[in-house]
Amino acid sequence: MELRGNITTRLKQCTAYADDIMLTTRTTQSLIDTFQKLKEISAQYGLIVNGQKIKYLRCTRKNYNLEELQINSMYLEQVQSHKYLGSTMNSDNSIEEEVKNRITLGNKAYYAKQFLFKSRLVSKKLKMKLY
Repeated sequence: MELRGNITTRLKQCTAYADDIMLTTRTTQSLIDTFQKLKEISAQYGLIVNGQKIKYLRCTRKNYNLEELQINSMYLEQVQSHKYLGSTMNSDNSIEEEVKNRITLGNKAYYAKQFLFKSRLVSKKLKMKLY
């Protein structure tokens, strides 16, 4: 599997972290071919692909209907958005939802520890580090 380069210079790209693997391709046929090759190589090392966890995300500006993709006997569920390693990707390739989520998480963390910021027992220097 050719893994060098990025998606602008290649037809396919594989991103892996621990047991999470993300395949990025430009065409459906390239996705099918890459998935089958990944499945074959995984089998050589005694690894299996969990068919219940597989999802695919189609990024396009055009409107389309959600549909399952069948590769041999496995069905891949199509989703509108997917969270991979803490970042949310969506089908229209926008980051508004990701920014909103991160601001919300920051606010939750701040207000959960707000009692520390109001306490007179905590020094100003420590409060600045916490902020």
